[in-house]
Amino acid sequence: MQRPLFLITCLIFSKLCLTSVNAQEYQPLLIQSGLNADVIANGIGSSSDTTNNDIDGVSYAFVSQDFQLTSTSTPITYGLPVDGIINSSVTSTNGLSYQMAPYSSNNALRLQNPDDSGTITFITPTPAMHLYMLATGGSGECTVNVTVNFADSTSQTFYDISIADWYNGSNYAIQGIGRINVTNNNLESGNEYNPRIYQVHFPIDISNQPKNIQSVTITKTSTDGVSNIFAFSVDVYNSCAVPNDITYDSTPTSVTLHWAPTAIDPSSGYEYYYSTSSTPPSANTVPTGFVTAGNTSVLIDNLITGQIYYFWIRSNCGTNNGFWKMKQFIPGQISSIYTSGDINTMFNNFPDPHSSTNCPGTITINVPSGYKIKSTDVTYSMTAQGEGWISDQESLLICTTNNNRELSLASALGSGGTNTYERTGLNIANGLTGSVTFELRAWRTFGGSDCDSSYNKVNNNSWKVTLTLEPITLSVSEIKLAKEKLVYPNPFSNTLNIKEIKDIQHISILDLSGIVIKRIKNPSSVLNLEDLKSGVYMLEFTMKDNSLKSAKVIKK
Repeated sequence: MQRPLFLITCLIFSKLCLTSVNAQEYQPLLIQSGLNADVIANGIGSSSDTTNNDIDGVSYAFVSQDFQLTSTSTPITYGLPVDGIINSSVTSTNGLSYQMAPYSSNNALRLQNPDDSGTITFITPTPAMHLYMLATGGSGECTVNVTVNFADSTSQTFYDISIADWYNGSNYAIQGIGRINVTNNNLESGNEYNPRIYQVHFPIDISNQPKNIQSVTITKTSTDGVSNIFAFSVDVYNSCAVPNDITYDSTPTSVTLHWAPTAIDPSSGYEYYYSTSSTPPSANTVPTGFVTAGNTSVLIDNLITGQIYYFWIRSNCGTNNGFWKMKQFIPGQISSIYTSGDINTMFNNFPDPHSSTNCPGTITINVPSGYKIKSTDVTYSMTAQGEGWISDQESLLICTTNNNRELSLASALGSGGTNTYERTGLNIANGLTGSVTFELRAWRTFGGSDCDSSYNKVNNNSWKVTLTLEPITLSVSEIKLAKEKLVYPNPFSNTLNIKEIKDIQHISILDLSGIVIKRIKNPSSVLNLEDLKSGVYMLEFTMKDNSLKSAKVIKK
């Protein structure tokens, strides 16, 4: 045992490579036959009345969100979706979903003993580039052999495929769905994290991709665990290949999108479509534009800084089109990745958002002139090793430029291994310009003392800060001053012209934090400000009648 139980319970504009999202090629495979167990309690009544087996061999089954022991029982707030549609949480397959069999009949292929086997047959045989299986292990991890059977009587077999235990495993399609003991109807919520059902990936050989998948045979090979297979989905094959590995380069008002060429260059090039709406184009949607064969990039300009856009691209093979592939992008994003090695964690039993650490990681990003921060995204991974657990990890992002920080610590559940943390839309640096510094503080609640990486660490090259920018706009009064041409040009390079100089006693130049960095008495009509760094400044005019006026200016 790792530690006492009470401790467990007390716990530049850069190239951005975001996850590409499929718009049309993912498709659930509806099951015709092969399921042999009902392991999901649903509806009103005792769980033993609506199940005929369990997940783990010791009386625990899944539960649907509509389950009630009696008609007056308090509805539960967890469970499997009533419609049986599981939208996968695996980020690399955003948009992939599964359709489970009805909960009122057999809804799983349950394999308990070594060499137990079953074949799931699909209603509509479908060709695929990738096959995905929705499964979980009860009472421990288990392994299976999976044979994909094609309509031409050939097959492809995957050996010793691991299916994680339904608690705390990785690559889950859905989590926090709770369970019920079918012998006494005791419900367990799972505390939003457990139990879990996992997504298992099977890449289909290129030679087999044009073939229709007719059925899948699963054979249990391990002595441990109980295998439960619920559903399948596919990345549908199309003879007109889909572009992959979409990346982009961003400026404040434009992006250049790049993609990897397909194995066979489409004869009529590529078609693309973009919009501020996430609604995907259909097969008949008129494209925004096209790219000729042999080219694998396109420039899109006249965009709004900080606006979320959606870009779809497909191959045009002349006689037919491929599937649309989607990429989300935001003009005016800049990012930086920490590359100075693993970041140690500091031992602290009870860290809070104001706790310090002797070993933070630091990233500084320079915001381009004329822009300010609209929001901040952060991502990083932490690895638990030795006797450390993922549940020992605590971390926090701080903007040390203004000393703003996240309001709560990031944490997770689980034993050893690696966990990825990601937060978007943080407001801790909003409005800042110029050089902005962030600090990642990481603690562990178990193992050793002070700073160390033996039990938990932030992995090198995983911490990335991404800033979404927006243009600095002038206020109504500043716009009025600009129309009066009290100061011009704005933005300026090295010299700034002042109008109505005879009415001004002196001019104060302030940075955006309100600090006066220069004061000019009896100013001339032309100010030489080449000593100022690029950025945004406030000019405060003290007039001879003792009134005050101000203007915001931008130095290029």
